[in-house]
Amino acid sequence: MDLTVIGCGDAFASGGRFNSCYLLDTSHGRLMIDCGATSPHALKKAGIRAADADAILISHCHGDHFGGLPSLILERMFIDRSDKPMEILGPPGIENRFGNLMECVYPGILGGKKGFEILFRDLNPGFAVEWRGLLIEAFEVDHFSGSPSLALSVSDGDKQFSFSGDSGFCGGVIAAGRGADLYLVECSTYSTRVDMHLDYLRLAAKFPSIGAKRYLLTHMSDEMLAALGRIDTRVCMVADDGLKVTI
Repeated sequence: MDLTVIGCGDAFASGGRFNSCYLLDTSHGRLMIDCGATSPHALKKAGIRAADADAILISHCHGDHFGGLPSLILERMFIDRSDKPMEILGPPGIENRFGNLMECVYPGILGGKKGFEILFRDLNPGFAVEWRGLLIEAFEVDHFSGSPSLALSVSDGDKQFSFSGDSGFCGGVIAAGRGADLYLVECSTYSTRVDMHLDYLRLAAKFPSIGAKRYLLTHMSDEMLAALGRIDTRVCMVADDGLKVTI
């Protein structure tokens, strides 16, 4: 598997980074993981057609993680005009949350002619689903977003990629990353503790419990970006927009 970081910023675009958006190329297809409000801009800047993604996984329904979906719909309708179905997998109720978002920003547009299907699939915490031969498992994490917030793992043969989504420290953060070849994990602050997010000092203390082979830190605040010289580079990498990692 190959991971491309399209955007790794937090909700405040700290460090000038784009909102959460990642491409995971597997032997069974390309997954887009999260699509924050600035992701359509970031994809254009990277020269990547959104329609090239075979499915979109959403970790949770906050604007910096799924707020870019309406722009992708418009591009498919009026620019790309492909009849390829658009698959969206996300927290339970993702279809309703998506519909509410679309109605807020582009009222009535979903009732127009699209020329392609939008297919939804709930990812229920504690369960795994198969997608084109990949195993996708969802873990509930501690981050209020109006529906369950998820950490995710994607297994392709003997390789496992995991993503924490956004979360305070909880069992789901440990379970999602256990044994992962690469764990993309949010690390909002260095030492400041926030209920709904992770800090580096607390996270690093739990590395042995998680047991991932490599950690890729993402969703970093200005505080965390200023402290990057203090991380353990033997096990941690730092995400940046445009970074490519082979898993």
